[in-house]
Amino acid sequence: MSRGLVGVGAALGIGSVFAYGVAGWSTTVGIVWLGAVLVLAAAFLRRSERLGRPAVLDLLAPVALVAAFAPLYVLKLHDWPVQVGSDEVVIMTVTKQYAAAHGVDMFGLSTYLGHPNALFVLWGALGGLLGGVDLDHMRLLHALTGLLAIGVSYAFFRQLLSRPWALFASGVLGLNHAFFMISRLAMRENTVVLVEVTAFTLLLVGLRKNHPFLTFVGGVVAGAGFYVYFPARSIAVVWAVFLVLLAFWFRLEVGRERLLRLGLIAATGFGLTAAPYAIAYGKAPAWVTDHQRQALLIYDDGRKVQQHWVFASSELAGVARNIQYGLTAFNQPIEDHAWLYQDKGHGIVDPLTGVLIWIGVAFVAAALFRRRSDPWSLLPLAGFLLCWLLLAFVVNEAPNYPRMLITLPFVAFLATAGVRVMIEFVRKRISFSSRLAVPLAAAALITGIAVWNGFMAWDYIDAGRNAGDDIGGTGRYVAAHKSVPGIRFYVAADEVRWNYFVWGTPAMWNERIRIFAGRDDEVGGSIAPAALAGFSAAPPFAIFMRSDLWARVKTTLRGRYRGSDVRDVTPDGRLVIFEAPASAAWARVTAKAGCERGKRPDRRPRGPSCSTARPSIRSRKRAVHVTLRLAVP
Repeated sequence: MSRGLVGVGAALGIGSVFAYGVAGWSTTVGIVWLGAVLVLAAAFLRRSERLGRPAVLDLLAPVALVAAFAPLYVLKLHDWPVQVGSDEVVIMTVTKQYAAAHGVDMFGLSTYLGHPNALFVLWGALGGLLGGVDLDHMRLLHALTGLLAIGVSYAFFRQLLSRPWALFASGVLGLNHAFFMISRLAMRENTVVLVEVTAFTLLLVGLRKNHPFLTFVGGVVAGAGFYVYFPARSIAVVWAVFLVLLAFWFRLEVGRERLLRLGLIAATGFGLTAAPYAIAYGKAPAWVTDHQRQALLIYDDGRKVQQHWVFASSELAGVARNIQYGLTAFNQPIEDHAWLYQDKGHGIVDPLTGVLIWIGVAFVAAALFRRRSDPWSLLPLAGFLLCWLLLAFVVNEAPNYPRMLITLPFVAFLATAGVRVMIEFVRKRISFSSRLAVPLAAAALITGIAVWNGFMAWDYIDAGRNAGDDIGGTGRYVAAHKSVPGIRFYVAADEVRWNYFVWGTPAMWNERIRIFAGRDDEVGGSIAPAALAGFSAAPPFAIFMRSDLWARVKTTLRGRYRGSDVRDVTPDGRLVIFEAPASAAWARVTAKAGCERGKRPDRRPRGPSCSTARPSIRSRKRAVHVTLRLAVP
């Protein structure tokens, strides 16, 4: 019976993929493809033995982890970080577009740098369930994804470690400042970690328990990595390398037949899921897939991007800088070269974790070589080393924190192994045999990691609180005032002298306002600075501009709009808002938002003038970043 189901499932899968390749996406193709996955899953389930029930504590541990980390991930999401990245605006804008579209090709590539359509559609649907595609709800969605990844990571670590040490490793992952701070942004990068730990958990349990069903589902999840953030594609590569190493080094312990059979089953699930994407990629025009080639040093475009990214004198010098940064990324305070989480003076991990990683690498490698460890720890060791080398020698923009998130589960395991080695070494040297020695030492070390990462993350938050942010301050102001009847928002700026945002184009500036507005028609567009003195529009409206531009036109605009106001966007007063007029409806909204009235640029208070717009001047991004990452067709 199961063989018949396998045949039916294979026929449906091949047919759906073939139909997609010939005729493209349709609801029927999607249903047939999903049917193939379900039929094959049912067939492999019939071939699998029942697993024993997990221990109650292993069921409660992920829940406890999520509850413990929830405050760190979800509290004050609207305000912290103050900085709102231009990437957040783009992701929200594209998500809104695809969530509202009909007949989206769920296997295909989007017009935004070739990123998969499916995640934007899913993100839009989930954002809608939470309350809408806006800063608050999309940051919350990303944070919840990060929390879910922490919970699932326990199941992954539990395949490799005892219960207390699995909790410890999940704690190391959850406390990583780059992981929880990026998870507090309105992005989708941490989907990589969620898919990664889910796939590896299923595949490891399937391999250890000789379970075809879990192996197949794990392969499907690994294939789903092609439909989330790009680095998730490496999941299948890591698993394939792991199986090859097992076949050479632990074939007697695991069994050749088991490795071959379960490897083919996993490949079936992976192939069925990833094949439609591969077809879509092959058919996509070059301008859609350019960005993916530009990320790899094996292509000439990728080497050119790297040269300009670090302002190197030649392509070779750019590649050498990438290798240097990539190899030292875990032990040098090099900020994120994706310019998403610019925490200056810090690296992706704290210095203690950076040392523990390599202690763990040495210990795990030695234990495997001497056959003093089970073969499963080869997975995180091989996974870390492979990703570490790929991110240095093959992928450009190192260290790129969003891409490096794929390494963090491996980092957490190896750091935990390093802690175990250190504690055991010290305990033997001081001949301390108390049963509390190991728990107390582990608690001290995890507390140190928590405090260190907390300070590193706070530096980023505090920089935003003190300096303000052009996008964050502007966006929060728009969100607070979008309910004013008839309101219109303008930005008076150009790309040469009177720039309002630190960088970008007028089309991007309008998008940065539109995503926070209630309706598209609330965005009045850009005003040429030279024409600002002659600007005339029916109030109510607000004009964002630089303070030195305001100094040139304030007499004219104040005379034209009686009862108007001006207030700061950023604490340094570089950016201001001209409001006309302060109507009764406007006053009610302003009072509710907690904004201070009548603050003039020449008498600026310490800090922002509007509590809904805790501001900051965004650090300058590379010009090439504008061209490659933020042009939304």
